[in-house]
Amino acid sequence: MVKFGSTDNKPKVVLLLSLATSIVLDVLFLSGALLTNVSRGETAYTHVDMAAGSIFVFVISMIISLSLWPRITEWIENRETNNKIPD
Repeated sequence: MVKFGSTDNKPKVVLLLSLATSIVLDVLFLSGALLTNVSRGETAYTHVDMAAGSIFVFVISMIISLSLWPRITEWIENRETNNKIPD
C-alpha cells in the first residue's frame, strides 16, 4: 500500500505531510473568512485580522500535525506488516 522508505526518509515525509495539511487548513480558513466578508456586504474581517488568523492557523496546525503524522505513519506501517501473509 504505502511505502515510506527507510527510517532516514521518515522525517522528510512527516514534514511534507505536515506542511501539506497546514496549507490545506490555512486555505480553508482564508476562504471562510473571505466568503464571510463577501456574504455580509460589509467588511467583517480586516486584512490584518485575516493575516494574523492565517498565521495562527498555520502555526497551530503545524504543531498538531507534526505530533499526529508520525503516529499515523507508524500505524499504517504496522498494519501493513500485520496483513502480510507469511510464505
